[in-house]
Amino acid sequence: MTIGVWFDGGSSGRVLVADSLSYFEHEPHLDDVAVGASFAGAATAAMAMRGGVKAWIAHEGGPGKDEAGVSGLPLAQRFGVPAAAIATMTAGLSRGMTLVTGTVSRMNEAAAALGVRAGQTGGEAAKLMLRAPRGRPCNLHGIIDESIHEVEIGGAGRIFAVWSFARVKGEHPQDVFCVASHAGKVMADYARQVRPRGLIANDAGRGLDDSGIDGLEAMAATPAAAVSADSARIGDALSTYRDGVVSAVNAAAQAIGVRTGMTAKEAARLMLG
Repeated sequence: MTIGVWFDGGSSGRVLVADSLSYFEHEPHLDDVAVGASFAGAATAAMAMRGGVKAWIAHEGGPGKDEAGVSGLPLAQRFGVPAAAIATMTAGLSRGMTLVTGTVSRMNEAAAALGVRAGQTGGEAAKLMLRAPRGRPCNLHGIIDESIHEVEIGGAGRIFAVWSFARVKGEHPQDVFCVASHAGKVMADYARQVRPRGLIANDAGRGLDDSGIDGLEAMAATPAAAVSADSARIGDALSTYRDGVVSAVNAAAQAIGVRTGMTAKEAARLMLG
């Protein structure tokens, strides 16, 4: 969970870059701009904002169904936090430094007031965001669904829906998880700690070099699939389960009959066995 300093603005603060906004969850960065290669949804934005950041930049993540991939921008605006999203195909999920060179596609009003504009690089936008006031912790209680929903029970295990594997404790070798994060490598890092029987995530519009789904193969022998960001709201685990249509699978999932075009429910049941 490495956070690197990309730019040091002295008394104005620093621009910090990481492969996920979740890496900013563990301590406040009140004088810093957080650049994290997560989707720019409300759930991921909350990870940085709870402790406090000066501003943040993330990946557009599609933006997909109901523009869920950028739902963190209006949330940040409610708290006066400048925020921007990098265009889906110009940067990678789980690849923090690509957000620095990627292209801004949209921003909230607080970021626009600092001069952030569509077409700038993420690095240019981040430097402008250093002009923002010092950050503060944000009380987001009740705004984000952090629950683990038990949606089906089978003979061998259960199917759960939860927005991120970062919210799951312990190992679950008999259970299948429908998560609402992207299906990139950081997702796989969290998933391996849970050891699920199978998993379904969101392709986040795939992103640069298919980085939004390259965590599927990283799961090796664990059946893993992604649903299209246009079919299910990224950040909403119940939407993954209820609305998702499979867009990508790994070899282990394919071996048990999971195919692109089937529903997430069908895929999860095959994984459960």
